[in-house]
Amino acid sequence: MTRKTKLIILICLPLIGIIAGYLLMGRQLTIIVDGESSQVTTHALTVRGALRSVGVNLTPLDQVSPPASSSLSMVTEIIVRLSHPIQVWNDHTKTLTAVDTAATTPAEILVTAGILPSAGDVIRLNGLVVPMDRPLNVIGSFVLQYTPAASLNVNMDGVESSFYTAAISVGSALWEKGIKIRGGDALSQSFTSGVDPLSPLVVNKARELIITADGRDMTIYATAPTVGEVLAKVGITLQDLDYSKPAEADPLPEDGRIFVVRVREEVLREQQSIPFTTTTQTDNTLESGQTQTITAGENGLQVATLRVRYEDGIEVSRETEETVVLKDPINAVVVAGSKLVVSTIEACDVPVNYYKAVTVTATSYSPCNSGTGTCYPKTALGTTVKKGVLAVDLTWWPILKNTKICVPGYGIGIVQDTGSYPGTHHWIDLGYTDAEFAAAGQKTFFNLTVYLLGPFAEGTNLELP
Repeated sequence: MTRKTKLIILICLPLIGIIAGYLLMGRQLTIIVDGESSQVTTHALTVRGALRSVGVNLTPLDQVSPPASSSLSMVTEIIVRLSHPIQVWNDHTKTLTAVDTAATTPAEILVTAGILPSAGDVIRLNGLVVPMDRPLNVIGSFVLQYTPAASLNVNMDGVESSFYTAAISVGSALWEKGIKIRGGDALSQSFTSGVDPLSPLVVNKARELIITADGRDMTIYATAPTVGEVLAKVGITLQDLDYSKPAEADPLPEDGRIFVVRVREEVLREQQSIPFTTTTQTDNTLESGQTQTITAGENGLQVATLRVRYEDGIEVSRETEETVVLKDPINAVVVAGSKLVVSTIEACDVPVNYYKAVTVTATSYSPCNSGTGTCYPKTALGTTVKKGVLAVDLTWWPILKNTKICVPGYGIGIVQDTGSYPGTHHWIDLGYTDAEFAAAGQKTFFNLTVYLLGPFAEGTNLELP
């Protein structure tokens, strides 16, 4: 071997060793970048070199495990989370913050954006709530919506309460809390407005009301302070003479019932008869019970102007506003005889002279059987109640007091007491002692003719009312 050949061999041996060493140093690695795994063979000495060999150039915000400067001597897997541009919308401050981060959980991303989340805060991705501590399985840029929990102070019908909520609106906060709002409830803030801890929410719950109007019932819920405002809200108007119960200015009724009364009036003109009156004059030459008409009566005629009021179609009043007499009435004049004429009849077991026969209903009574539950031993004139004492209606009393009457089947009695019988003045009560009443029993006679015996003063009118 020549010297030149030896020199060439000596020069090539280190180079061959380096090449052989490089070939022997190649190793298999698993590289996972943002969740995507690949198998690579690398001759790099460090993690950064291995990543660079597959085209992954790390930035300061990227996350890599093991660290980029680590030797590959003991490494079989490299996990890389590349940083991405992420935007965070803050519902409270109404601001949008852009960050570049490799953080995977919402909580970490918020911290990167300078927001320290608290318990009760809510984070949303694409409108859906996601857990604060759960890694997001999202690659690339995206927007997170951050809603911090805020205190909502509620005054409901005078009762105050407060709670923390991350709802995006007042309505959502009430719904999450189980506070149901229905049509008619009054809120001091818009249902869609955001939650403001400095602005208390006043809720006045609507009351159930039943309005009866125009022939039908309407059930509503309202919070208006007066009846009139409730009617206005549902479009019910009171026109002209219409009114409501309770009145428009009154507060809402405790029983929840409101009635609307529709009122109309009509003016009518109608002809009316004016009745005539009868004047009775006494004539002692004419027998008692006989009459003569001196002047025949005639009704007059008038025209009346009437105002008729209807409420819900039913007439409730009719008032006369004006009357014009077209013809005056002619009053009747009648002469009644007062001459007493005596007649004779066989009655009461003897012939009797009487002045008038009258048909009556006859009953019987005694001191303790007068129908009052109390014993009255004396008559209206102070005499003792017994057989022979008669009682008549008060309308006959002035004419028949202390006169005798023949009652067939009873005998002759004297009118000394008063009483009454339902439905008629033509009645007479036959007196007995209690013992006599017990023996004879209660007696009632219908259509019994009795005879007025007198005495009567001359000119007495025996026309009994």
